[in-house]
Amino acid sequence: MGTLKLMEYEWSDHPREVDYFVPDSWDVTICEIAGAHRPLLTLQEIRAKIDSPIASPTIQDLARGKKKVCILFDDMSRGTPTWKIAPLVLEELKAAGIPDSSIEFICATGAHEAWDRAALVKKVGPEIMAKYSVFNHMSFLSSQPLGKTSWGTRVEISSEVMSCDLKIAICDISPHAAYGFSGGGKMIMPGVSSYESIAEHHGVTHRRSGPPGAPAPNFRSADNELLRDAIEFARMAKLDFSIHCILNPRAEVVDIFAGDVEASQRAGIDEAKKHFVVPESSDNDIAIANAFCKANEANFAMSVAFRSVKRSGGTAVVIANSHLGQIGHYLFGAWGKSYGGRIWHRMSPPEWVKHFLFYTEFPEGRNRERFAEKDLERVFFPSQWAEVVGRLMEWHGTKAKVAIFPDGTSQL
Repeated sequence: MGTLKLMEYEWSDHPREVDYFVPDSWDVTICEIAGAHRPLLTLQEIRAKIDSPIASPTIQDLARGKKKVCILFDDMSRGTPTWKIAPLVLEELKAAGIPDSSIEFICATGAHEAWDRAALVKKVGPEIMAKYSVFNHMSFLSSQPLGKTSWGTRVEISSEVMSCDLKIAICDISPHAAYGFSGGGKMIMPGVSSYESIAEHHGVTHRRSGPPGAPAPNFRSADNELLRDAIEFARMAKLDFSIHCILNPRAEVVDIFAGDVEASQRAGIDEAKKHFVVPESSDNDIAIANAFCKANEANFAMSVAFRSVKRSGGTAVVIANSHLGQIGHYLFGAWGKSYGGRIWHRMSPPEWVKHFLFYTEFPEGRNRERFAEKDLERVFFPSQWAEVVGRLMEWHGTKAKVAIFPDGTSQL
């Protein structure tokens, strides 16, 4: 047996590479993103990027005279190392004369579950957790209505966020199944919006009509309709400054685009289109997509595995090793065997996928509720890698063409 190394256990005490054995006789291709081996930014380089913003005054200039500051950050379903970026923001705020008592952190959960201290301290670091108020956004509670976007989506934003006269966001830019790319206005919609606004934005204003089809020509661009609507949310909420991180497959920062929410995201997307590219691979007997940066939202890796399996039939595998389990989603997720969020629906692997293996060392019986009952005869939930390889050998033998994606949650 040969071995390959994949990063696992994001947001645990010990994220690390894990050895996976695979048969030597398989024809294996490791499908890395174009930017997998880019040099990491040093702390000085990160600071320089933040201090040279795109289409915006500096944080220090924006902060002068402000009374209350919130720093928004994305949650545990993203790899953004807030703990590394936030201290640099705090330096700028201190230089502008903002006292610590006037600064708070808000996890922009959108319609995701709230996080406990054990999770949040991993995201922001122990010093910030101890010194500052760190809150979860709660989409079901107090929100402030601001009108409607030009798309007709109602805009209701966290009252706590709106009480702040300086709003800064720290997030990533990575491929996204609905928005094309993350970042930008997403830190406001859905990040700190009301549940009703989120449901309207996702389920009404931008709901696709008719049968599923090819993505719109502008899907992977800053002109994606969902992103445009989200930018309008950000403008109406007066988001002042955004810091967008480009990450490698180990969740390390290789580039920063900071400044105006729209301008910095556009520049970041231009880079992301090159950074996250993976060569096309669609004629495989087996496709294995690891989930690392978004391991607790491993459905992002499923589509990568599905589309890489040959259309005459094959097996898709997702590795979802998150000690946090799969995220509770109040909009799309199941909250019982017979009900779920406003836009809950069960998933079905494409018909050309004969078998789908959802592998995790942290098994949850509720993961079965993510799939349509009619498909459960071809969906399996192993918790031992030996079982995965055993089933693959049973179905495909010793001669198989195999594509392996080191982080299927963050690639084009």
